[in-house]
Formats: sequence, C-alpha cells, structure tokens
Amino acid sequence: MEFQLISSTSPLALKIDHQVINTNHPHVKFINKNKQNILKTIPIMKKTIFSLLLISSLKLFASCQSSDNSDSDLENLINTDKACWLRSYGRGVGKPISTCPEGTEQNGALCYPLCESGYTGVGPVCWQNCPSGFTDTGVDCLKPSSYGRGAGYALWDESECKKDNPQGCEKYGALYYPDCAANFHNVGCCVCSPDCPSGMTDIGVSCQKNSYGRTAGTPLVCAANQQEDAGLCYTQCQSGYTGIGPVCWAQCPAGMTSCGAMCVASSDECVDKMLQIGTDALNVASSMAGGDDSDDPEIDYEDAESVTELVDDLDIPICSS
Repeated sequence: MEFQLISSTSPLALKIDHQVINTNHPHVKFINKNKQNILKTIPIMKKTIFSLLLISSLKLFASCQSSDNSDSDLENLINTDKACWLRSYGRGVGKPISTCPEGTEQNGALCYPLCESGYTGVGPVCWQNCPSGFTDTGVDCLKPSSYGRGAGYALWDESECKKDNPQGCEKYGALYYPDCAANFHNVGCCVCSPDCPSGMTDIGVSCQKNSYGRTAGTPLVCAANQQEDAGLCYTQCQSGYTGIGPVCWAQCPAGMTSCGAMCVASSDECVDKMLQIGTDALNVASSMAGGDDSDDPEIDYEDAESVTELVDDLDIPICSS
C-alpha cells in the first residue's frame, strides 16, 4: 500500500491503494515513532471520546428543542457545504458570586436592604447605633460612669447649696442636692446617671437599643458586567457570542444547526457527524489496542486507515464570522 496526498478540503487527507506503505511519508513516520506512546493513551482516549459524545449529544438535544434552522440556505458558510467549527474564545476562570445589588449590603452570604441613618445592620435586623462614650454590647448601650452628688445640704442650707453649685440645687427628701450635670439625671438621692439617647429605653446601667427587621435577605449576585453560569461569575461575552462556562461561542451561520462545537446542515446531519467521529475514534483505539505490541517499527494497514479517517472527520473549517 502507498499513502498519497490528494486534493481535498482536508490538507491532511490521504489516499490508500492496497499495495505498498510508504514508510517515509511524514504521517506514517510519526505514527511509527509514537505508536507505543499512543497505545498507552488508549484508556484515556476512550474516556475522552465517550465524554465528548455525551456532551455533544446533550447539547444537540437542547438545540433541537428550540432550533428553527432549515436544511438549506447555506450561502453564508465559507469553504464547506456540510459542517464547520464554531468560533470561540476563552473569557477567563469564573469567580465566586460575591456582589449585592445596588441599594443593598452584604452580611454573611446574603444581601439586605440598607438600614436607615443611625442604624447598623446585623443579618436581618437593623440596630440603633450607640452614641459616643457608650459601649455597644449588641442589644444595648452600656452607659459611661455615673457619679455621686454628695451627702446633701440641710433644709436650712439651701442658699449654701446654690452658692456651692451654680447649676442649681433640688430638694430630695429632707435634703438639698446639687442638680445633675447636663445629659445626666438623678437616680435616687445621691447618684447622677447618664441620659439615654432619645428613643432608647433606660434600663439602669444600659440603654436598650431600638431595632427593626429588614427582610430575610437575598442571595449574592454577579456584578453588572458579569454573567452567572453554574454558580460562578464570568466576564460578559462579546456581541454575537454566547457564554458557556469559561468559553464564549459564536452563533452558527444562517441556515445551520448547532451541533456541540460544530455547525451542520441539519439535526440529522449532527447525529450522523457525531456517530461518524465517535466510530472512527473508537476504531483508532481498537486498531491500536489490538495491533502487534512488538518493537516492529512498521504500522499495519488498519492503523493507518483508522487514523486517516479520524483526521478527515475532524479537519473541517472554522465557521464564517
């Protein structure tokens, strides 16, 4: 047998007559040189082939549900009348979803509406802020230190009390005491305690915060310039491309049907193409696995024929833009 290059849309296409194998042909020499390494990859090849077939079949099924493409009108396709590879480009590794919509804030793994002024959100609740000098304990504000206002003045010493305390004096029981400082109030006869901010409830040593609910929260989303796919955020694809994971795929030319990473004339053509590629790929694996494992540098006719058929199957042009 002899391999001869022939004219074809496939520059790698080979013609086989059943007489002489030209072992100096570059394709044959490559297979001869790497046959043992190729044999070692057969298990991986089989898994890969079945995975590709499964993925393509699933995508074909999905496209068949919505595609209105006809089996004709292929004028927009360049250099082929049956199939072409979709144009594509990578758009980077997806990033975890970590953004909240405008007007909301992230707390934990959820997004909540912003709280009113003077309040801070903790999960689904907005809590009133503590004033300066108070200690935030979560649900209340611990007051600054109180102070005492002395032992008091006898009833007949009211003038003496006012003389010593320009802020004034007040009667409590049978004694006069200095008025508490601004923002303080008396607790009993002898102690001045800080006032609680307006709206808070005084509970002694602390001021109880006000609070209100702000809904149960919503899930995080992708940024406005990103697209969510399978729980990750990817950069938006260019116009005319559709994102699937980290790859942006172009649309099929007018009149063509999507077939995995290819475009073909019809859904039937897609099934035929997938079966042909799968069959030829399995033939390559089977032929090499069943071949002579000796150190004979020559390949047999079945090996060469199977590889050539698979190369022809895959050697189709890229679709027009």
